Amino acid sequence: MSLKDLAIMVKGIYHSAAGMLARQRQLEVTANNLANATTVGFKQQTLTFKTALNSSLAESRPGAAGERFVDVEGGVQQTLRQGTLSATGNPLDVAIVGEGFFAVETPTGTAYTRDGRFQLNPAGELVTLSGHRVLTAGGTAILPQGELRIGSDGTLLMRNPDGTPDQLLDHLQIVTFADPRRVMHADGGLYLTQQEPIELPNVRLQVGYVEDSTVNVVSEMVKMIETNQYYDASARAIQTQDGTLGKAVNEVGKV
Repeated sequence: MSLKDLAIMVKGIYHSAAGMLARQRQLEVTANNLANATTVGFKQQTLTFKTALNSSLAESRPGAAGERFVDVEGGVQQTLRQGTLSATGNPLDVAIVGEGFFAVETPTGTAYTRDGRFQLNPAGELVTLSGHRVLTAGGTAILPQGELRIGSDGTLLMRNPDGTPDQLLDHLQIVTFADPRRVMHADGGLYLTQQEPIELPNVRLQVGYVEDSTVNVVSEMVKMIETNQYYDASARAIQTQDGTLGKAVNEVGKV
């Protein structure tokens, strides 16, 4: 067996290993989707693959300039389709129709969410179920005692008992980003991003509703089975190539 044949086998091991790494990342994304199948406001995440030019090999070996391997393309991205809206009857539950995120204050800074299940804490502040303060146009609002109402345009209103028009208190801070697909999911139904928020001028909320997760459990389970099969096939290919390579090296050594 020639040195060229040995080099081809080494290249095959490298390509199989690259495929395994890509499929492992796919398994992580799929598992995260399944774990959030019932998380309010969760957007299904996707991972796309590409056949990438092996630039590192091209630099070290000019003859390898055409070699390619499987790589992840663009990282994890959100699927932006609208989730199903489910009625709750709670006047402080709101779902964003279309694009946008609620801005909330967390101990580590501003985060974003599609989960509009809000409540008032003992201090009179509008907070999420996890206790994060909901940000408004004025920062954070300490609301007076009374019957709070959230308008379909994101306004915070206090209902007057005498039947006069509701009192305008503030406006929910609802934002979007230059590329919403790059907003990354974090724990507790939150999203994080390094992008600067862009205020949405025209917002439509469905009051008394929440947005369900966009994860399709059946398709994600099928994807997990297929990805496991690809991963196992690459692992077997490495074992086969490694065994063949070991024998070949021993034969070359004897020669």
